[in-house]
Amino acid sequence: MEERRAEPRAEVDIEVRYRTAQEFMSAYARNISGGGIFVRTAEPLPLNQTVRLRFTLPGIPDRFDVNGIVVWSNPGSSRSSLPSGMGIKLLDLDPHSRELIDEFVKVKSPAPAQESAAVSAKKSAEGDSSSGPNSHPH
Repeated sequence: MEERRAEPRAEVDIEVRYRTAQEFMSAYARNISGGGIFVRTAEPLPLNQTVRLRFTLPGIPDRFDVNGIVVWSNPGSSRSSLPSGMGIKLLDLDPHSRELIDEFVKVKSPAPAQESAAVSAKKSAEGDSSSGPNSHPH
């Protein structure tokens, strides 16, 4: 499956309270970026459902209170290998909140350059060991 995320994400385990026009619920988020949040729940909301989210992040005293929309939903009963839950796009983050989340993600997630360098080094090492003069029987 192709990676479609445009922004880096940080793994989290935080309680998220969310409400629709009809009900108020609580679940745990598994990851977050400045653009969205994954909420793990056995009963995800339907696609395009608008929600109001409230959550805090470890080490940040601010409480986030933001609108979102369900952009993908995976019910627990599906045969997907993905965990049950829903992806919620954050709609109206004020610049200060966005900056706080972006900084949180930057601190909590590995830098892409470091990941790329590690992968390149590993591939290079594997390539060197398999492409040497002794790798093919004569």
